[in-house]
Amino acid sequence: MDKIVEVQGVDIGQEGQGIAKTQDGYTVFVPFLLPGEKGRVKIIKDEGSFGRGELLEWTDKTSERVEPICPVYYECGGCQLQHFSYEAQLIWKEKKVRDSLIRIGGLRNPKVKPIIGMEEPWYYRNRGQFVIGEQEGKLTWGFFAPKSHSVIAIDNCPIHHRYVNEAMQTLVPQLEGLHSYFEARGSLRHISMRCGVNTEEVLATIVLSEPMNKKSKLNCQAVSRAVGIMENINKSRSSKILGEKERTICGQNYLEEKLLNLRFRISSQSFFQNNTLQTEKLYQKALEYAEPQGKKILDLYSGIGSITLAMATKAREAVGVEIVKAAVKDAELNAKLNGLSNVRFYALDAANAFKQENSTPDVLVVDPPRKGVENRVLDSILDLAPKTIVYVSCNPDTLARDIRILSSKYEFIEATPVDVFTQTTHVETVVLMSRVEK
Repeated sequence: MDKIVEVQGVDIGQEGQGIAKTQDGYTVFVPFLLPGEKGRVKIIKDEGSFGRGELLEWTDKTSERVEPICPVYYECGGCQLQHFSYEAQLIWKEKKVRDSLIRIGGLRNPKVKPIIGMEEPWYYRNRGQFVIGEQEGKLTWGFFAPKSHSVIAIDNCPIHHRYVNEAMQTLVPQLEGLHSYFEARGSLRHISMRCGVNTEEVLATIVLSEPMNKKSKLNCQAVSRAVGIMENINKSRSSKILGEKERTICGQNYLEEKLLNLRFRISSQSFFQNNTLQTEKLYQKALEYAEPQGKKILDLYSGIGSITLAMATKAREAVGVEIVKAAVKDAELNAKLNGLSNVRFYALDAANAFKQENSTPDVLVVDPPRKGVENRVLDSILDLAPKTIVYVSCNPDTLARDIRILSSKYEFIEATPVDVFTQTTHVETVVLMSRVEK
């Protein structure tokens, strides 16, 4: 007999599932249950200290529950919070940052500034990586249903920029004759589509298991705003989307974007923040914290140089360090595009960055991946001891962990969350830390 329990939602998990408690304190993960809501839940898996449940009915709903605007939201899994009002999302994300700083960072009463949200929290993502499916011999595009290779087909995604949607709508019909790798044993796997929000440029990358016929009649003029179409070959069976081998089908192999009055050249595999409007606010806050005028700035995990170059417009000197050589080449090109001569880039592991410099930077900027800063890099930071650290994070938990480690020499000043990934559980945060003078 199935076990039925009554629960109350207390939080939201990283994957968007509701975290609920029974009256006796047992934790149950329940998809789409929101904090404050009550319901009857069937336990579908007992993991010992917690369970996974299926909501049978609500006994009490929160006023913050809203109707998702995406018709396939509950099947897709591409975003997690469309059923939660945007105002409530912002409150939850700000609380998430504060709670991590207290629980993991060991801070008693951290100063967390109000989260910087979006005026219009839809159609913002400047890059989409869409899986190609097939229905009745016609190609479709969309996302995998959670934990499956079943393609949820869409014709418009409300979290991707309109330029991305329009480009997909005009490119996919041109690919008829090819077949889905996942649903029809064909060669067509994904399409990676990215756009310059401020330049209105689009770059499309078609990902296949085998090369297309070189006589293909694809052309950029037929794809909305396209400046180039690329072919990427991925023969692997892994979940990795892009392979290493690429060629240009038509047009150019990059697009340009403008950010903080700077121009950036972005290739198909370059890392660039997904939300152009909010990234400007994120970087403006980093500039405010760094106060780079007349200072030397060292930027770790610098990617294509976006933060480094923003700092260089005001700093005496800016140095970017990035382990990916292709990104460093892009960064050097972007420095030339913007006429900045007070900036240098190195293709180095972050732990070796300090050996390259013969003077200590005034400000250290770190913008690591979700796993945070490696211990050996943290050790090097503590040895070098620059006066100021500006930490840009996409994961409050690893951010808080690293702050705790750095607290032996640094004082936490304040944090500002920025909602870069609206309708999802992710949140970016900028933190200012200052060296404790003894």
